[in-house]
Formats: sequence, structure tokens, C-alpha cells
Amino acid sequence: MPAVSVIIPTYNRSQLVKEACQSVLRQTFADFEVIVVDDGSTDGTSSVIRQIEDSRVKYLYKDNGGQSSARNLGLVSATGEYVAFLDSDDLWPPRYLATLAAQLGANKEYGAAYTRVIELRPDGTKRELSAPERCRSGWITKYFFGGMPCLMPSATFFRRSVWSDVFWDEALRRGTDYDVFLRISTKTQFLFVPDAFVIKRGVPDSLSNQPDPIGPLNTARTLERFYFHFQGDKYVSRQAANRKMSHAYRKAAGISRSLGDKPAAILFLKEAVRWYPLDVRLYLDLLIAALRSTGCNRASSWEIPKPLPPHITVSQKRGLSAI
Repeated sequence: MPAVSVIIPTYNRSQLVKEACQSVLRQTFADFEVIVVDDGSTDGTSSVIRQIEDSRVKYLYKDNGGQSSARNLGLVSATGEYVAFLDSDDLWPPRYLATLAAQLGANKEYGAAYTRVIELRPDGTKRELSAPERCRSGWITKYFFGGMPCLMPSATFFRRSVWSDVFWDEALRRGTDYDVFLRISTKTQFLFVPDAFVIKRGVPDSLSNQPDPIGPLNTARTLERFYFHFQGDKYVSRQAANRKMSHAYRKAAGISRSLGDKPAAILFLKEAVRWYPLDVRLYLDLLIAALRSTGCNRASSWEIPKPLPPHITVSQKRGLSAI
């Protein structure tokens, strides 16, 4: 049994996922398995991965169902004492696994460790996305709910026992990280390790680079479910929760307005006011949205999304055999 199971979900990223795999194979810590979960790619990902001549690399294919379903299939296939996720857009420096495994091995009270995030832009320049001075160790739910930086799947290392009753919510196509980290943060303490980092490559067609209000809308729905159904009120005050949900709707409104969808912007701003009517900025935003024409207003099909159900949607159950 390997010490670490590295799960790499991918979809139509044949060259990038190959480079991500190679960054794992170059680790100074060698006791691992790499589980590449292909979420229905059509770009030859299968042949690219099968060309990697290393018995530690396993390739699983599934019909397209989203990144969460790919990560879940990786989880049910993992056998290591530790679990690490690596998105196909990202890279690990050679001592990443050694550093994180040593830290969790020496700090038994923590179930997860997380690191800094460095963005590598297409022009070769780098910038730090994390704010190390704001990153905390311990029980972080309250701080993470409020927007603590750094936490992302590729930069977090877990004991596999943490995932004994946790899955990624497959109903969420975007905003999944925030949801799962909130839930895990109530189960275990997180250790911040500033000596390690992850390289996040700036890929132009990445979902995170495409303006879409569904991201902040899913954040709002995640916050609402966590607070009202997953006992989030034990960790966060009602005022803090209302302000955070209002902020998410305000962000969705800003994206909608930038896309020329004034009706959606107004709809989301009204929802933001409903959650936190004391924020005077919202009324100014409403006035601007109502009066200002972007010159490209389009018919809006948006409605306020229904609240997430008080359960996690998972199709990949434990013990399921992979294709």
C-alpha cells in the first residue's frame, strides 16, 4: 500500500495533465500512486497517459460528469494513508510531497495541511495568490467562511481518514472547493505549511478565468446550506453569514452587469439586499444598474437558484469498480 494517493481529475487537457503527472513523478518522496481520472476526454488523453512508463500511474476513464465526480471516483480508488489532489492545470515542485508528509507525520492532531499558491502566467511571470500572513493553523471554519485565502485542492494534503464520510458534491459544477473545505474544516484541524507551494498555471480557457455568475451563486447556495443545514451556526454568527451570502450575490450581480445582463444584475442585487439590507453599497449598485446601459443588454434567463438540498449529491459510491 502506498503512503500517498495522488488524484488527478482531467478533461481535455492531454498535454497539461501529462506535465502534471511528470511533476509528481519528479517528487523526492517516491512512495505514492497517481490516479488519473479522465472525465470523458475526447483529445487523446488516454493514449498520452498510457505512454507514461511508471507502474505507479493508474488511469481511470468515466463518462463526463464533472470534476467532482472525477475526484470522487479517485477517492474510492485510493489506497494510501494520505490523499492529495492535483488539478491538471497545476504543478508541484520536487519537495512538495516530502514536505507535507513530514509535517502531517510530525503533527498527529492535524488531519490536513495546506500550502502557498504561486500563479505562473502565460508570459512566464509569477505572482503569489495566497496571503501567508492571513493563513492560520488549527480549527479554521470561522476564518475560512469569512474568506481566508490559500485553500485549494492542489495545495492541500489530507489524511485519508478525513474522507471516510466526505465526498465532493456532484450537483455543483463550480464552487465545489469552498463547499467541501467548509465541511471538512468542522471535522479536523488544518496546518499551514509556508515552506511549500503549488504552481497554478494561468490557462486562458480555464473555468476560473471565464466570467460567469454561477460561481458566486453556488458560493451563496453553499454558504446557505452550510449555515442552516450543516450546523454552520455553531461556527459563524448570523450577521457574518448574512453578510457573506449578500456579498456573494453582489459579486454575481457585478459579473452579470459586466456581461451586459442588466435584469440579472438587478435580480441578484435585490437578493443581496434581502440577506443584508444594512449594506448601503447595494442601493447605489441598484441605482447604477437601473440607470446605466451597457449598450449590449441581452435578455436574461436567470432566476434565483433554488437552495441546495440538505444532502450531498454523489453517484460514485465506495466500493464501485472503475472502468
